Amino acid sequence: MGLDEMSPGKKLQAAREAKGIALGDVSRDTRISAATLKGLEEEDFKFLPRGIYVRAFIKTYCGVLGLEAKVILDEFVEKYPDEVGQIVKSDTVTAFANEEYGKRQVAAAITIVVTVLSVVGLAVVVYLVFKDSPEASDVVVTSVSDTTTMSHNSAAGVVGPEPTIESIDHDVAVTDNELVIELAPQAECWVSAVVDGVQSLSKLMKPGEREIIRFTDRTILNIGDAGVLSLKINNRLVRPLGGNGEVVTLTIDHSNYQTYFLP
Repeated sequence: MGLDEMSPGKKLQAAREAKGIALGDVSRDTRISAATLKGLEEEDFKFLPRGIYVRAFIKTYCGVLGLEAKVILDEFVEKYPDEVGQIVKSDTVTAFANEEYGKRQVAAAITIVVTVLSVVGLAVVVYLVFKDSPEASDVVVTSVSDTTTMSHNSAAGVVGPEPTIESIDHDVAVTDNELVIELAPQAECWVSAVVDGVQSLSKLMKPGEREIIRFTDRTILNIGDAGVLSLKINNRLVRPLGGNGEVVTLTIDHSNYQTYFLP
């Protein structure tokens, strides 16, 4: 069978075998687990992430093999639209983001105006009713100040900044010669881990979930959205792993784990 007649996964396998490269060698070069690479070759998406995450793996694999990433990726998308997903054009995403931002700005402005008018109206009514009482003036001013502050904070919540990553609160026990990784996402995030040479984690983590990985040699982490994942090593928070939507691969062992810590 010619290369053009092969499925995209078989093309990856054929190109790798033609170069005499083992899956383990590709895994070391790409920092993608051998199980994930094998899943791509066999077109078995049962334990693989979907959409942008799997597309990143395909592009990286093609780069190592010297294949045209766009051609192979398009074939995967055409054959497996649900698993690999259609690629959204950047101008479409930008237009949608601008539209959503505009809507939020308008909503925030309306919220502030309505709240301020309500507070002013309430203050006028209270003043007219209790204007003869000297104590009432102080009460009204305090109430208006507190309410106005609260209304601005509430409106700010509509157009506020992206959520910040919170640290994990509970420490875990760590024995000698052991490294312990704690994972806690603030939004949905695909994570896979090869621990001491064994694929031990491959799942879509959700907010509020917490995973603990213990190892003595090395762990390779594939993270689908680095911007939403909080990570600790031996109860110590690491530096930011990447931006929102960024796919990263980390190799953590005794020789380098301290380089991940915040200064």
